[in-house]
Amino acid sequence: MALFGHKKRTEDVKTAPKPAVNPDDIWNTPSERKKDTVVIKESKYDEPAPEAVSVDSIDPETIRKKMELLEKELEEQKNKPVMTYSDFDTDPVAQSEVDIAQDKFEEKYEEEHKRYLESHVQDIASANSEGVDEKITEMVDETERRAQAVKAKNYGIEQVDQEEVSKGLAQLNDPKDVTKDENFKNIESVSDKDMEGAAEYIRTQLDTREEVVEDDEIESVPEDYVEKKTQEFMEQYGDRK
Repeated sequence: MALFGHKKRTEDVKTAPKPAVNPDDIWNTPSERKKDTVVIKESKYDEPAPEAVSVDSIDPETIRKKMELLEKELEEQKNKPVMTYSDFDTDPVAQSEVDIAQDKFEEKYEEEHKRYLESHVQDIASANSEGVDEKITEMVDETERRAQAVKAKNYGIEQVDQEEVSKGLAQLNDPKDVTKDENFKNIESVSDKDMEGAAEYIRTQLDTREEVVEDDEIESVPEDYVEKKTQEFMEQYGDRK
């Protein structure tokens, strides 16, 4: 019993013969010379001009010969043995060849580098070092002189010694106690009876703030209407979390 209950096929499978190709039946094969005249305008500023175009017809015999050659090449390719990597030359390059190529490259690079240096040589004259030390000394001395002049400048600010500061602090009087002033004693306190209407006067006459209105003039929506719209939205869009 064969695998999966199928019997082995003993008879040979016969393939159907390929139908012959008739070049006259090939699609879009022109059978006669076609001539036509078209109007060509190369740009929007150009005047349109007629131009004759033609299509050369292809000889059916030529197509038949090309088809025979193609079938012959396909048959030859099909009969060729299958080639693997072992059929090709897999020997690596010899080390001697690598060394020779490397030596040639280095020799060529040395010549090109030498030619580059010779073409980019610039005559740079050396600087005259005469009097350089004297000029540096003059620059340092000038910098020090300017720093001393800035430090010695008074800017019109008088210096006060500590003795004068102590003397001035000693001459200062004690802080004045307003409760001991005669004018302060003449101030009479206001009784609670006289202050009864002060708070109301301040709230009604002096306070310009507006009271917060809780009603924002937005009509309330019935709960059943909200529930209905929510259900319609969920049916149409669903939960998109």
